Amino acid sequence: MTATAFLPVTRVHRRPDARPLDEAKVLALVESIGASADKQPINPIRVRPLGDDWQVTAGGHRLEAMTRLGEQEVFCIVVAEDDLHAELAMIDENLIRSELSPSERATQTARRKAIYLELHPETAHGGDRRSNQVANSATRSFAEETAAISGQSARTVRQVAERGEKVYEGAIELIREYPALDTGVFLDKLKKLTPSEQMVVVKREIAWLEREKRDRAKTGIARRVAPAAPQQKSEPTYEQMREAVLLLCDLKPEDFTRLCPPAKRAGMFQKLAHLEGVFAQVREAVAE
Repeated sequence: MTATAFLPVTRVHRRPDARPLDEAKVLALVESIGASADKQPINPIRVRPLGDDWQVTAGGHRLEAMTRLGEQEVFCIVVAEDDLHAELAMIDENLIRSELSPSERATQTARRKAIYLELHPETAHGGDRRSNQVANSATRSFAEETAAISGQSARTVRQVAERGEKVYEGAIELIREYPALDTGVFLDKLKKLTPSEQMVVVKREIAWLEREKRDRAKTGIARRVAPAAPQQKSEPTYEQMREAVLLLCDLKPEDFTRLCPPAKRAGMFQKLAHLEGVFAQVREAVAE
């Protein structure tokens, strides 16, 4: 049974398992609905009765826009649907949208296949191939039906559904945080592995991406901050070296000429410079 009605916005609710709202899309709807004469969406929201309220099966963004506009009522198509048909309607709306990521499209398509086969078990004969009986009926196979809704070929639908069926849910949750991994090619690679192997591969790829991200950040800082000019280490003067020898050896100035004749001073100064380097290393080690 299908009917239309203006329903209180506060009594119409999104499904708990609905996809997160796209803020840009909500804002665009707020602008377009707010500029319309009747302050209503062009396409009515599809809902089903749920207790004393109603649940959205298609049109969650439109409902959010109406809420933000402060409208009291929203025009809806009310359809008496069970849980499976309601979920199927929500998935179909999602599959029409082009902004789904490969992993989202895979999980949505796989779930649609499970629901569709439960509602139409006769189409499961031979996988997606229809028996003569089904071929002569009005019921299309899952792949054909989904292709008609999503605009993809039946072959692509089968491939996408297989990704959602064979890639481990935990791996998909990790992949969604990394667009570089959320690709059909990577999902096809994972579906050939066991769930534990999939997690190992995904975590390894994420670690590599994070390391690359840190390396890029370091490179970016290096480019923005000019390196300090290296300090030129000046050679100590004769007087400085003489004072250092007197201090270290606790000598009087008059003893320096006697104990350090000119022929020995070069070697002594060289040893002193070496000691200076050793002391510097010791100071750095203590500071750490």
